[in-house]
Amino acid sequence: MKQIWLLTKIQLHTAFDFNLTMKSRKIVKKKNYTFRIALLIFILLMAVTSFIYSYSIGTTLKLIGMLYLLPELMMAVTCVVTFMTTIYKVKGTLFGFKDYDMIMSLPVKESVIVISRFILLYSINITFTLIIMLPAAVAYGILSAANPLFYAASLLTVLFIPVIPMIAAAVMGTLITIIASRFRHSNLFNLIITFAFLGGFMIFGFRMDSEEALGQMSSVLTKQIDRIYPLAAMYRRAVCELNPYSMLIFLMISGIALIVFAYFVGIKFKAINTGIAANRTKSNYKIGALKQGSPFKALYQKELKRFFSSSLYIMNTAFGIVMMMIGALATLFLSPEKLAQILEIPQMSSMAGALAPLIVSMCVSMTFITACSISLEGRNLWILKTSPVSIKTIFLSKIAVNLTITLPAVFLNGILIAVGLKLAIDDIIVLFLMPVVYAAFTAVSGLVINLLLPKLDWTSEVSVIKQSAASMIATFGGIAVVALPIVLLLGLSDIKPVYTNAASTVVIALMTCFLYHYLNTKGEKLFQSL
Repeated sequence: MKQIWLLTKIQLHTAFDFNLTMKSRKIVKKKNYTFRIALLIFILLMAVTSFIYSYSIGTTLKLIGMLYLLPELMMAVTCVVTFMTTIYKVKGTLFGFKDYDMIMSLPVKESVIVISRFILLYSINITFTLIIMLPAAVAYGILSAANPLFYAASLLTVLFIPVIPMIAAAVMGTLITIIASRFRHSNLFNLIITFAFLGGFMIFGFRMDSEEALGQMSSVLTKQIDRIYPLAAMYRRAVCELNPYSMLIFLMISGIALIVFAYFVGIKFKAINTGIAANRTKSNYKIGALKQGSPFKALYQKELKRFFSSSLYIMNTAFGIVMMMIGALATLFLSPEKLAQILEIPQMSSMAGALAPLIVSMCVSMTFITACSISLEGRNLWILKTSPVSIKTIFLSKIAVNLTITLPAVFLNGILIAVGLKLAIDDIIVLFLMPVVYAAFTAVSGLVINLLLPKLDWTSEVSVIKQSAASMIATFGGIAVVALPIVLLLGLSDIKPVYTNAASTVVIALMTCFLYHYLNTKGEKLFQSL
């Protein structure tokens, strides 16, 4: 147990950047303090939103005499999200992490390493679980005037809620990793299999929603959740009915499942990691002519290869492009009224042309490739800094990769949306222009954010791509920058929507120009000081 604690402590310090890594301790402490305050405010806002949402659902359930369904329903939602977000974190956290050789040289068992890495995954997911489940418990307690023991039971069980979904996701992620590692282009196969699985999971979820009428909150929903995930019913009995046997079984299943998982994965731990780290090459190499290119082309190719070599990088930074493609294809087969119903945006049916550029722009703003590009250089950044190329060229190569991923998607999906929604010419112009401007803004602002908040001493890509301050600010900041024009569009109903979108586009373009100027002045100094 002591070995697990010590190993987990070290990995948590590294993953969440608790160590001081910059030259000035005062600067580090100030930045860490500011970031932690901002993160705390964000978590509080999310918790308040979660409480309001849970309370409104609970009020409706109470009217039909099914308030007991609230904790079980929120637990099921938490488990689904935990499963879907963990399945692509397995590679890079549980397998294929950077300090594998160093950790394996320690005098500890493989099962101890597996448990410590699993706890690292757990620490990532438990925050989301607490944000959802604790406000839901408070809402249920207020509405039902619950016994004080209910709160004690909720606090105890909430710590075990993500365990089983994480194990299921880890098993699925491990299988995907094993299958992909048998192919030469393992990262490509890993990405394809993961996207296919998540896509099938989402389609199944939509099908269940339409066939079983989940929105009615009927007894059918309770039976459906219990049938798919029996622990949900056990959780309801343990918390709402304060059944001690259900509580004990719920906790024991989580603990035993973790031990069994650690044992069996520990047996194949070395084999799986060896398969991931192995390089497969062709034997038909032929000497050809040596080609010469510009420094920009060489850096661009390097950045593009780095992006496509990591399935985790693609899954987290380009998922917005996948959502955009799904939405664009949906416009060809679904009417604006049906899309408004699915997206829960009533105005969509009458303002399809006005909202389409903003929805596409939001998908683009989620593609924050540059927000990780500096940090992913890691301890090899000195090679880039000492290379005989200008800093501006380095910046442009990273921006170009971001634009390479977003711009083709904008033009291709823009054509599909324009045809599917039968947009007018002025709406089509804004549909292409606004996302292009947002693509430039996302690429430039992501690089600025990463320069201000670098993380170079990482041992796992997950800590940079998902857990770093730069990636979090880029993700939620990009969404916020799009959310404001949406609010203006819906609020300024007297003004023609195309004019509101055009004005927002001009503002974002000016912000992009300012950030680009900052990047070429103070940004170069920040890069030199890293």
